[in-house]
Amino acid sequence: MATVLKRLKVNQALSSSPYGKVQKRGAASQRKLRLKEILETGSVPESPSPAERESELGSNAATRTTSTSRPTSTAPATSTESGLGFRTRHPLKWSNSAKLEEGKLLEDGKPLVSPILARDACKCAKCIDPSDRQRNFSYADIPHDIAFRDITRVEGRDDTLVRWLNDCAPHVKGDTTILSKETIASLKSEFRNAARWALYRRPQKLWDASSFRRDTARIDFNDYMTDPGALAETLHLLWRDGLVFIDGVPEAESSVGAIVNRIGPLQQTFYGPTWDVRSVPDAKNVAYTSKHLGFHMDLLYMRDPPGFQFLHCVHNSSMGGESRFADTFRAVDTLFDEDRAMVRTLMTYPVRYEYDNDGFFYSDAKPTILKRQELRVPHRVTIDARHVRAMKDVGHVFWSPPFVGNISPQPTHHELAHFVASSKAFAEIMERPENVVEEKMDSGTCVIFDNLRVVHARNAFDVNSGRRWLRGAYLNRQDFISKAVAMMPQMPLIRYVDADLE
Repeated sequence: MATVLKRLKVNQALSSSPYGKVQKRGAASQRKLRLKEILETGSVPESPSPAERESELGSNAATRTTSTSRPTSTAPATSTESGLGFRTRHPLKWSNSAKLEEGKLLEDGKPLVSPILARDACKCAKCIDPSDRQRNFSYADIPHDIAFRDITRVEGRDDTLVRWLNDCAPHVKGDTTILSKETIASLKSEFRNAARWALYRRPQKLWDASSFRRDTARIDFNDYMTDPGALAETLHLLWRDGLVFIDGVPEAESSVGAIVNRIGPLQQTFYGPTWDVRSVPDAKNVAYTSKHLGFHMDLLYMRDPPGFQFLHCVHNSSMGGESRFADTFRAVDTLFDEDRAMVRTLMTYPVRYEYDNDGFFYSDAKPTILKRQELRVPHRVTIDARHVRAMKDVGHVFWSPPFVGNISPQPTHHELAHFVASSKAFAEIMERPENVVEEKMDSGTCVIFDNLRVVHARNAFDVNSGRRWLRGAYLNRQDFISKAVAMMPQMPLIRYVDADLE
């Protein structure tokens, strides 16, 4: 849609321009040259006046008809009011990040960044309400031809004061924008709130059975509920590993809800705010049986699956029923090592997941491996990975064979065969004994895991040998991230890393 609107605007500008009417033999060439000018300068230059047009095109009709060269503009290269913005005929330089980091907006009188971005970054009390911290203006109201009138460095500070040509409300004539050095440095970044996005500079860590047991601490329930440090450590482990166990949880049915609410609100689904996992007759979900349940993730048939799952073992005295967990990110790294073409295939072809039972119907299609760029979040560095750069592109993994509706019918037979083979290889890596953390959870244990990274499974159990009762709940990923960002100062100290530098 944005592309269509941009083309429409450009076409309107071209058609309304005298250059667009030059006519017949030279019209197409003139339009191409004018389009090039628009794309180079980042703006739609003002059309010349009739007098300028006559001067530029000449008074001879035959000359106007046959001319195919671009008219020479009589306008100066810079505006008469100092020309620091889009009114310059020179194309902007968009690759001067180093100069922006020095707090500079200009280089040789030319903008280093679009004035629109600089105006959008204004945080004065008129533009950003000091109380609710919401905007009092819309970026859509910023004129496309806004320009820097003059720029002044504030003495003794790293701030820059900007006066504008063709400013917008809520500013009035004479108002200025003060930009800090940090703000200017971030103008070309998609993630400008650096202090908050620093969460993504905390690396994720791949694990197998032995490294998880060695490097991951278990958390005491009472500490988790009362000690901010224990909560911060839990969030750190979940962000790093995607899996953590809490011990000493009371048997009360409300316990799992209390554990979730320590981080954020329960995520409501058609199963309710919390739900029971135990064998029942005529089960509507394979989890409510006693049979073996293979590796899977929950609710992938929903457009926004739960980010984290909580399972509290209320009682477990039956034979069997061990819980099993595997790190799909480690499996991706291993598969990339063994056959990187298979990883590309799993990033390409979608799988449709469906739930159609008991009056409910949900359906959504997802690739097995979702690229991080699809999430519009910063890259993260992966430690203990064979292929650090490749893992930068991994955002989520979606794997839930019991709930597949169908695989994509689009590829050829050969492509489908390769997709199936790739899926088989991926599944076999996850099932390798060295990659599986297996635990028969005792009463009073709660496991928390990243539902879009860690697959979970359950061995079959004997319903006649005792009781097995788990209570579950979900947490939305953004609610988790919100809490993790707030708790960062209390998380264990680590070496922050930049994924783009590794």
